[in-house]
Amino acid sequence: MESKKSSKLQSDKNLLKLTKKAKDKNDEINISRTKKKSKTIIDNIEGSSLNYKYSEHLDQNPEFCDYMEDCALSINCFNKESYRHLFCIFDGHGGNVTAKLCVKKFPEIFRKCLLESPFDYEMALKKSFYLMDQEIEKIKATEVGNTATIVFINNRLLYCANVGDSSCALIGKTNEFITTEDKCTNKNEMKRIEKEGGTIIDDRLGGILAVSRGLGDFDLKSKGLTCEPHITKKLIDHNINYCVLASDGVWDVLSPDEVAKITQTHKIDEMAKKIVETAMDRGSEDNISCIVVELNKRIKK
Repeated sequence: MESKKSSKLQSDKNLLKLTKKAKDKNDEINISRTKKKSKTIIDNIEGSSLNYKYSEHLDQNPEFCDYMEDCALSINCFNKESYRHLFCIFDGHGGNVTAKLCVKKFPEIFRKCLLESPFDYEMALKKSFYLMDQEIEKIKATEVGNTATIVFINNRLLYCANVGDSSCALIGKTNEFITTEDKCTNKNEMKRIEKEGGTIIDDRLGGILAVSRGLGDFDLKSKGLTCEPHITKKLIDHNINYCVLASDGVWDVLSPDEVAKITQTHKIDEMAKKIVETAMDRGSEDNISCIVVELNKRIKK
């Protein structure tokens, strides 16, 4: 999300408010900030005829950030089905409360939505975003929110749903984003917000938030903020090698073509970590998180 230097003061105020609410209502809300967090996860999707492999890496980027607000989630064989897999990036702002709640609640919400719409995966994703937003509303996190970039793989079909400015790119014969960046400078988003009676001040929603879609931030719903995701559907054919999900800490300083060069010189086990490290070397001032999923063996262009 936004630079942690510019948002730290407001974030601290939000956390103090949440602390007071939790104390007053005896709510068990974990609002702690993890110091100097960096982790890597590498896994092979066992039992899958598609034989996907992925790596995941997160870094607080402590030179610029005093706390970690990014969260990631990777689930092999989603719902215990070998042909289904779920990958998620949640980038918080104003604190990490809502991002952590998404990690905890989203898989079960999405699982229930799949049962209700067993053959309409796009509808299941859309409904799950609205239901997740309702869960966030329950903890009264009115000034805290997060982006969400979700990839759901069902056999050879890849579905991507996103709100905010975390993004997903497919790397292969061509290297391209399949997500829509929900900045308040996006002309389509500006028209939508104006139509809904919202306001944009200094390229920010209500003069506060740099993104126009996201989970949480209920004080800004009347200003045009929506949790309705953009959804993209792609066939995983031989032209696609990797799916790369990352927070804007990566995409602010690296393009899909630059990420593609990293995938050409590193094994899948090392890719996510190398992308994060390269973003830090390029001067990213945000928390950084990345998931790389190997969809096909590397091909030459």
